[in-house]
Amino acid sequence: MKILLSLDEMSPGGGPKFMMNLGQHLVAAGHDVTVWVERKGEWWPELAGLGVSTDCPPLNPNDSLVHRAGLVAASWSSQRFDVVFVNVSGFNRLAHCACHLLSDDIAVAYVLHGDWRDLYDLAEIDVRAWNCAVGVSPKVREGASARFPTKPVIGIDNGIELPTAAERQSRRAWELPLRLLFVGRLIDSHKGVFRLPMILAACRARGLQVTLSVIGDGPDGRRLTRLFATEGVGDLVTMMGMQPPSAIAAAMRDHHVFVFPTNTEGMPLVVLEAEANGCVPVVTLLPGITDVAVEDRVTGRLMTLGNIEECVDHIADMMNRDVWQRHSDAAMARTERLFSLAAMGQQYESLAAALARGEHPIERPYNRSRALSDVPFIWQDHLPRAVLRCLPIKTVREVRRRKNKAVRAIRRMKLFNRDRPKPG
Repeated sequence: MKILLSLDEMSPGGGPKFMMNLGQHLVAAGHDVTVWVERKGEWWPELAGLGVSTDCPPLNPNDSLVHRAGLVAASWSSQRFDVVFVNVSGFNRLAHCACHLLSDDIAVAYVLHGDWRDLYDLAEIDVRAWNCAVGVSPKVREGASARFPTKPVIGIDNGIELPTAAERQSRRAWELPLRLLFVGRLIDSHKGVFRLPMILAACRARGLQVTLSVIGDGPDGRRLTRLFATEGVGDLVTMMGMQPPSAIAAAMRDHHVFVFPTNTEGMPLVVLEAEANGCVPVVTLLPGITDVAVEDRVTGRLMTLGNIEECVDHIADMMNRDVWQRHSDAAMARTERLFSLAAMGQQYESLAAALARGEHPIERPYNRSRALSDVPFIWQDHLPRAVLRCLPIKTVREVRRRKNKAVRAIRRMKLFNRDRPKPG
């Protein structure tokens, strides 16, 4: 089959890592795979060794989003893809719009990597353009099924590339100080990173011998560094910045406990990767998500959202060599059994084959071309990027205000005409 994987950019994170894993599996299974991105990102070079084709359309400042979406859709149609898998994201809007313009013989599957309203809202905007959705955890599948009761929602848990036997054996043995690790985007609203300084300070107050390494970057990185200093634990922290996937896996084998005080997830690949590499996770309990990835008190520990003391209790338990060793061994074994890339990839293969056979067809008045369906463009999408950058903010707001005023007036007129008594 000819399969397209679409996402906004190859920047460090779960979505790009998922696409890399899936692309690698599909290529190994003999499929023709293309990874399409709107922007390349830091991990773009990582695709070179996976055997996938790559596509990043050039950005012309004189093109509007409407024009670019048409070009992208025309390109995908001319290449005759059987299935397009779209990583649902507000940053991937060009691909979202292009999906409305594809011919019906190209099936579209929307992959939902999170359980939050904004993500479901994005899928609802494009509900006429996708054939089915994929929920990457039971909670996401439940949320999507409730939001789209008339559309097929397929549950496929995330899977990861497992470390080799030699890599597993190379993991660092238990020792003090206990080496803690965080990996993720430094965005507190999502990952809860501002809890890390408090967790580390509470560990020091209890006399626990620990250090912390932080891998990742993001808008809250500088403030996080300041908070470590404010809490008086800056000497215990190593800020490692962004790292390539291979370095992240190696870091997991070099640390003992993966501390992840996150606020919201879909099915966190990084937790599965930590377990696979023997780094015991201490993770926020998110029902239907992290309690699927982690078997509490067997492969790791689950803590109440925002509960610093409970998190430190779990870290304190890992100060016992036997407890840590038992959790680490169980984590590697369970991840290999339940969350392998092979298991996930085979399910995506089956779904792609079903879509290529015509299962889950889209029902809409016009079946010859998606160009006849409503594309969710807004007025700015018709203007070239160069023009949008030149428009003063006040001008943009004024145009939006006048447009909204006109829309309200038209609606009032329609309501007036509908309620107006008919003559005769």
